Amino acid sequence: MPPTSDPASRDRLRSLLGMDRFVPSVPAALAPTVGALSSATAPPQLTRILTADGRGIPAYLLRADPAVATGAGVVLIAGHGRGIDDLVRTDPADGYHGALAHRLVAAGLTVLCPEMESFGRRRSPAAPASRPYAPGDSSCRIDAPRHLLTGTTLLGRRVADAAAAADALRRLPDVDPARVAIAGGSGGGAVALLLAALDEEISAALVATYFCTFEASVLALPHCPCTIVPGLLDPADGPALEMADIGRLIAPRPLILEAGRKDPIFPISATRAEFARLLSAWHEPGGPGPRLVVTDEGHRFVAADSLRLFAAALAPSA
Repeated sequence: MPPTSDPASRDRLRSLLGMDRFVPSVPAALAPTVGALSSATAPPQLTRILTADGRGIPAYLLRADPAVATGAGVVLIAGHGRGIDDLVRTDPADGYHGALAHRLVAAGLTVLCPEMESFGRRRSPAAPASRPYAPGDSSCRIDAPRHLLTGTTLLGRRVADAAAAADALRRLPDVDPARVAIAGGSGGGAVALLLAALDEEISAALVATYFCTFEASVLALPHCPCTIVPGLLDPADGPALEMADIGRLIAPRPLILEAGRKDPIFPISATRAEFARLLSAWHEPGGPGPRLVVTDEGHRFVAADSLRLFAAALAPSA
């Protein structure tokens, strides 16, 4: 796909996220001993994404049955909760993702689920030690201020790690590197939207229960500090970057958005208005344009119609 003709906005977004201060995370590869299971009854084995800066990111790798595999791959980012364990839970599935990793595998995709900083196995040590984390706790309230005080952002760290996961997925011999996509919901949707905007090698994006406006969500309702990116709405050094401005950087690649009609923290009225603004700013010929799927749910990743659109966008060319 040809690049979107706004490198200045892309560079500004990367700078505001503080990503220039991170040691480059690519090239990345999966650890030699990978767990590649797609069973709906047994959880996949844990592997690690080995990055150029010496870090190992815990991850699950799930492969489709060869009879249905399409050759496409997706980096799947969990929302707030237990981290990647929520993506592969099946008995019972968690209340937000609904065994989403297994459903993507059933659609023929190779799925890589990297653990994001502050969740699951990447939580900062509890402080004080007498107050251990509950299973669904995050360490965002420790990690987000630490990043902000040192000139980076927690969200930028997550985007950089998701980029490393995408690079590792492209290196798998049975994955078409031209069909590696990103998907996520809620906080994972933030990572998915931002990575697709910044990395033009991402072939498609599925973003659930996140796309709205910062004005109507983060600035109007209580949200985790991990969502804060200083300067996004400050026009002093360039145009303000609301969600539609970020989303248009994905054009003309497929962008599928899912929103809940009853979502209490990303109001549907603002989502519809921002999507209309995104459509008017898309400007890229030759593509299908972004799609908005509205469910009758609240804050939950339904992944029904949106998953079908996403899988179709990743189908091999005729």
